Amino acid sequence: MESTIVAIATPPGKAGVGIVRISGEKSIDILRLFTRENEMIFTPRAMFLKMIFLKNISDIALVVYFPAPNSFTGEDVVEIQAHGGYFLLQKIVEQAVEFGAVMAMPGEFSRRAFLNGKMTFDQAEGMIDIINAESTAQARAGSELLKGELAKQIDILQNNLTDMLAEIETKLDYPEYEFSEQEDSDILNNLDNVTYELGNLLSTHKQGFLIKNGVRVAIVGEPNVGKSSLLNAMVDSEKAIVTEIPGTTRDIVEAEYEYKGILFRLFDTAGLRESIDVVEKIGIDRAKEKIKDCDIVLAVSEFDKDTNIDLITDAPVLYIKNKIDLSSQKEYKNAIGISAKDKTNIDILKQKIFDLVMTGGYDGNAFYLTNLRHIDCVQNALECLQNAKQNFKNTTLDFVVFDVKLAWDYLGQISGKSSSEDIIDRIFSKFCLGK
Repeated sequence: MESTIVAIATPPGKAGVGIVRISGEKSIDILRLFTRENEMIFTPRAMFLKMIFLKNISDIALVVYFPAPNSFTGEDVVEIQAHGGYFLLQKIVEQAVEFGAVMAMPGEFSRRAFLNGKMTFDQAEGMIDIINAESTAQARAGSELLKGELAKQIDILQNNLTDMLAEIETKLDYPEYEFSEQEDSDILNNLDNVTYELGNLLSTHKQGFLIKNGVRVAIVGEPNVGKSSLLNAMVDSEKAIVTEIPGTTRDIVEAEYEYKGILFRLFDTAGLRESIDVVEKIGIDRAKEKIKDCDIVLAVSEFDKDTNIDLITDAPVLYIKNKIDLSSQKEYKNAIGISAKDKTNIDILKQKIFDLVMTGGYDGNAFYLTNLRHIDCVQNALECLQNAKQNFKNTTLDFVVFDVKLAWDYLGQISGKSSSEDIIDRIFSKFCLGK
């Protein structure tokens, strides 16, 4: 019998309401002990306003009972919605332990939900993504996983591979059987179709990675060209200190903004120049490292000067002419003219950044691979099927069967249809207590 687990399900701190979650066979008995309602029938999924009794403390709380299997974990679950002081919630947990529960490990509620067939691996990871989302696109990507959109696609592909394996292996049991040209063609077509679908899915991962992690944008240039002012203008906040003194920015200043659903992470860097100041030199070295690490670089100079800095990066570089409020010239060849001070052309700049990194745009209705584990599984499955196609032409069907089975297994690791204890542990260890 699994133990009955308990944990606080809401963030620590003071709030109007805080939730303690209990899951397991003893849940309803523990609820009765809390409320001292030995005879009461707690109607499933109905909220009851009850006094809960602790040692030397009592509180009025809403309590709800979810009987198995119709609960988040698939077990009997009780939630106590008490007043949201951390001390009080912790005392409820301690009391529940005295009543027979044990403290839940991080992610243990979700782990039990997976083991009881209430969610797949990818749905659990979608839940993590929604919790951690900082932009519309991140939240949407997480919700698509949580809805099971990826699991549906993978399930269809696995079923196609299963049908193919059944057909091949049935005929392998009869060595005298020879495949007809049509049967050979059907097998190759099936391999081609699954390979094509996996290729399409994998092709979304570059944009998916940017959706998941945000687009990293380095703002670089010589001192006093308006890098910090540009960061402030783009996030519409006085995030970075702006002065007329060269070298004001010594360390990297970070800020974020959302544009068309995508999160952009800005990094304002120290002015690039020769310096004997030890602290400034450290900032310049950090700026050079950040240039290498970003998805796009904004090279800023003043409207009447050229950029005289060496940029060592594989990322696209967008050249910016700042302070055009001081110039009569508004158009610049191979550069975007802006005024960070007046916020002139900032929206044009944001659109240009978006176009450069989100090639082809962002389709809010499309599905993107955003999880590195999923990307790795799809890549491995695709390679196995490409090997299977090659082996089909050059070797015996036994090798084809081996490659197809391996591809099926890689795909199954996404949803959990084929998984190891190590994968289970790694996924659910990312959850917080109470989830």
